[in-house]
Amino acid sequence: MTKKKLIFNISLITAFYATVILLGLLLKTIDIRMQTSHYLLFKDLIPVMLAVPIAYLGFCFQRRSSFTNALRQLWSNMIHAVSLATIYTEKPTRSEEEYYKCLLALSKVIDEVRGVYTNIGESHKHLGSYPFESLKSIYDIVLKLPPAARNEDAWSAAAQDIRNNWKVIRKTFLSEFDRSAPTIYDALEPPPPGRSTAE
Repeated sequence: MTKKKLIFNISLITAFYATVILLGLLLKTIDIRMQTSHYLLFKDLIPVMLAVPIAYLGFCFQRRSSFTNALRQLWSNMIHAVSLATIYTEKPTRSEEEYYKCLLALSKVIDEVRGVYTNIGESHKHLGSYPFESLKSIYDIVLKLPPAARNEDAWSAAAQDIRNNWKVIRKTFLSEFDRSAPTIYDALEPPPPGRSTAE
């Protein structure tokens, strides 16, 4: 379950509970004024009305936890595949084994994405768009540069293109994680303005 979907479900359940509270207050007021017993029936139903949303909320958090674990594994595999591609294009010499190993890693991670995310706009009638086209672009860059390629400018350009595509992937992908800001800045240079070395 994505962060957006989880927040939507929490908001929906919060709105439901707020509605239940308001309805209870309204029925209590009506019972006092009109000497009726609607509130008593409502009170008997409260355990059911509370239990179902709570159970669904637990299900949502479980789905979110499973999704996050799958994302972290995918992220690790993605780093490995893109690192192979970067090293392959930056090395002074390359072998066919490295070439196919790199393509295999990229191909696997491209399909792994499909196991975690659906295509954008996917339906029974439409295939939709792959959510991380930059990953496919990295695959295409490597595919067009077998070890026999001799143009060093092409290798340098390929390495830069891979880095640029990776920056796009990283920004998009990491936005789904619930990350915390570090309390300590670890570097030889002083921290940038606005950030202290410790809270």
